Amino acid sequence: MKKQIDYGSYASYKETVKGLTENLKSLLGLSEEIALVNTAESIRETLEKTAEEHFEVAIVGEFKRGKSTLINAMLGQEVLPADVLPATATLNRVTYSEEPYVQVEYKNGKSERVDINKLEDYVTKLTAESEERAETVKEATVYYDTEFCKNNVDIIDTPGLNDDDQMTNVTLSILPKIDAAVFVISANSPFSQFEKEFLEKKMLTSDVGRIIFVVNCFGTFSQADENKIVETVRGRIGKYVMEKAKKVMGEDSREFAVYKRKIGTPRVIGVYAKQALNAKETGDKEALEKSNFPEFERALETMLTKERGVIALQILANKITNSGTEILRSVVMQENALMMANDEFMEKYDEAIKEIGEIRNKKRQEFVKINDAANQVFNDLQPVLDSYWTNIEQTAMEVIDNFQMSSDDFKKDQLKLVTAKLTEKIKESIEARAQIICEQIQNSINFAVSCEAERLQEFEDEFFESVTKIQQMFTISDRVSKNGGVMDKIIGVAIGSYGVGGLFLGFRESGVKGALLGGATGFAGFYATYYTAIFFAGFFGITATLPVTLCLMALAGIAGTFTSNFAVDKILVKERIDKYKSNFKTQVRKQFHEMKLNNDFTETVRRQVFSAFEGLKGKIESETEIILRDTQETLDNLNDLKTEKSNISQKEMERLHDIAESASAIVQEAYQVRRVLTEAMES
Repeated sequence: MKKQIDYGSYASYKETVKGLTENLKSLLGLSEEIALVNTAESIRETLEKTAEEHFEVAIVGEFKRGKSTLINAMLGQEVLPADVLPATATLNRVTYSEEPYVQVEYKNGKSERVDINKLEDYVTKLTAESEERAETVKEATVYYDTEFCKNNVDIIDTPGLNDDDQMTNVTLSILPKIDAAVFVISANSPFSQFEKEFLEKKMLTSDVGRIIFVVNCFGTFSQADENKIVETVRGRIGKYVMEKAKKVMGEDSREFAVYKRKIGTPRVIGVYAKQALNAKETGDKEALEKSNFPEFERALETMLTKERGVIALQILANKITNSGTEILRSVVMQENALMMANDEFMEKYDEAIKEIGEIRNKKRQEFVKINDAANQVFNDLQPVLDSYWTNIEQTAMEVIDNFQMSSDDFKKDQLKLVTAKLTEKIKESIEARAQIICEQIQNSINFAVSCEAERLQEFEDEFFESVTKIQQMFTISDRVSKNGGVMDKIIGVAIGSYGVGGLFLGFRESGVKGALLGGATGFAGFYATYYTAIFFAGFFGITATLPVTLCLMALAGIAGTFTSNFAVDKILVKERIDKYKSNFKTQVRKQFHEMKLNNDFTETVRRQVFSAFEGLKGKIESETEIILRDTQETLDNLNDLKTEKSNISQKEMERLHDIAESASAIVQEAYQVRRVLTEAMES
């Protein structure tokens, strides 16, 4: 019977995490009891990470779209200053605390605790003094007693996207790192030119699946008009997103087919945030329903728990099955070894140590293959890297050629304005082109790493077969007559007909793959593009900095160098448009030459490629060594006992049976959880 798991609400998700965490704590105690030092340490690390985990939701949008009002409506009370001016100059984080206060973190590394009533003096542009102070602030964390944040959800209020380039880049830099984003659009001016360009040119393709688009200020239109606005916005977003995805992934690629199926229709919801806030403050349930805010809150809750949260649950369930199975394996080996004749044990001991050495040799061979895969990816990217600057320069030249000019543009008071306008057009175009190229590179690397993880399934099978072989070396023929088959029955309850030796192979046959990599293989290709940073960090243990790092570094190299400081006066004497454009191209080429010298794009990509594959190796190394070191230490401890001619007592046998029974029940439950979660992630 399949286990029913409810994790579709904040409360049920927290309960599921709590249950898995309690089981993991129980396994920690069992692993310590039988001296599995490495397994115990690995469990502790997982528990520490789980205790620190919380969801992060970023609220983004242009100035005066009602972002702060929306946040206050989510919180149910006025907490942040409303954006009647371009108010937010820093990142403001709202998190739960029974005591309200603000912790201000400055760019120079210092921090300060301030009264919550003085928040706007530190994070807004409402006055010259507050704007000057806000320039020095990196982030302000608002600690507040709100029901929403009590669910382990932090809200991040971001600067207005069109406030200035620096603030826009601050917002862009956090999008790949958060769990969900809410993009606020005004119903009064839905989908502005800047919002269109942001989707087309700024936002990463992999970010879209984690965004809810909220059309704010409903309640001032008829129902028919509201529906029309939402459908219009949804259609435009879908068009822009899919067109960009085609460019990044290729229309005929497997990645695009999965992306199109999973992303589907963009999530667009119309709300009246101000009405929702007032309704929550006055307890008016009818007005709250009319604001349509509950629908938005349900959509966000589902995104965080059922879509993002399933990754965290899978990691916990995987750790339980891995650790629990290692405990069972060790218990069986200890019981059998202590019942074995000394001479036979020593013979098996030597064989087991030799087998451990062979496993490590196979692992080193796999690492060579992983290195080869990294080299192959980098070599495959070489044509793209070789043509990178050529493509960027060609884009700039096309902008210049297509730039419309007239004789009036050569008037002295106009020429500087025209030059600045042309420069800005070039900058926008080359940034857009650079981002497409960067995302294509990112997609290639992500897909290659996930494919390598799939390939490593064969090594994983061989690894667990070898570990099982070590355990089976210590099987004795008259075991049943001595213990009545109690241990076999206990383990059989947990894992059916597989037995300890076949447990991981049983997982694979049942669709649960990638035990060494967090149960990730099988759906890696999709989640590598859908939840890039979270997926790689969670399952593979890889810090996936590529999406934000590569694109922002490339764009910073362009934006920081490309300016309009051209020799305008020299161009003045050449009044013909073709001469102007020719000279402009010469100036642009000079700047591109400087950019190439100051920005080694190829080296940046090389580091990202090899860093990703090194992370894969690191995950394999850590997970295999936990098992191998504990196995060897268990064998060494048994060797010491056998040297002392110790035999297993009835009391010790009962103790081992109790440990096995406890571990088996936990493994059985986690195994069912993993199957349910795997089906959910692949559906």
